[in-house]
Amino acid sequence: MVAVSTTDMVSAVEGRLKAVGIPEARLEAQILLSLATGKPRSHVAAGLVDHLSAEQQRRLEALITARTQRMPLAYLRGTQEFFGLEFLVTPATLIPRPETELLVERGITCLRQTPHPPVFADIGTGSGCIAISLLKHIPEALAIGVDIAAEALSVAHQNARRHRVAERFALLRGDKLSALKPHRFALIVSNPPYIPSAEIGTLQPEVRDHEPRHALDGGPDGLTFHRALVEQARHLLVPNGWLLVEVAWGKAPQVQALFEEAGYSQIEVLRDLASAERAVCGQITGCSAGTNFAQQQPGHRG
Repeated sequence: MVAVSTTDMVSAVEGRLKAVGIPEARLEAQILLSLATGKPRSHVAAGLVDHLSAEQQRRLEALITARTQRMPLAYLRGTQEFFGLEFLVTPATLIPRPETELLVERGITCLRQTPHPPVFADIGTGSGCIAISLLKHIPEALAIGVDIAAEALSVAHQNARRHRVAERFALLRGDKLSALKPHRFALIVSNPPYIPSAEIGTLQPEVRDHEPRHALDGGPDGLTFHRALVEQARHLLVPNGWLLVEVAWGKAPQVQALFEEAGYSQIEVLRDLASAERAVCGQITGCSAGTNFAQQQPGHRG
């Protein structure tokens, strides 16, 4: 067997990734070699990986093939960091993104202003990253996560167990807020689908071809789910409860108008670290009767 240096291996993988237009190809080549060998990326970058075994070569080739077909790196890795925690992700779940951390930051503030124990719902929970991050920072909180996909609920349950919050996190399969009745919540939070249907085809291949379409497609104008959330949440929030939703770039004024028309108060448009308007938050003072979920013991129902 002819010995091949780590640098040569990285360069060979980098070339294949560059050929299909993947940015940061050298970094990703190091990551793929790390995944194939089980060695830290720092060892790969430092040239400390010896020749690959036949099994490692097979794993590396499978990883390269998947990545050149634009399978997201997070799915190949099987994890994605979010709000300082590592979450399992699969093609059944949207990959957590840094801008969504804004929902957790504001959600913490909202929950700390509510009676204890604070109870909240995460709509379209996916990997569970938003709800689990909130539960980790608000130890007395209880939550329900809702998703239309059973596979996503399974991943969320694994993540809840991984971060030791499963006993405070109930999972329900359902569409939008229908699964929540008759419970009431101090906070309803959601990163809903918000890409206009006609724009799905213009997205990066990693997103367009591999992430779950139902978590992306927001209808003709990207606001189908926002309209439903704003209207339905009014009847599921406790007095002075909060609705907090992520929005697409440029859509904040329209979502803010939906909040105003539905009678929310204390409405605020939230900006991310790049000063882009990424979320809208509002409070409701009058709600219809319902059962307070804090009176129940949550458990996995997904």
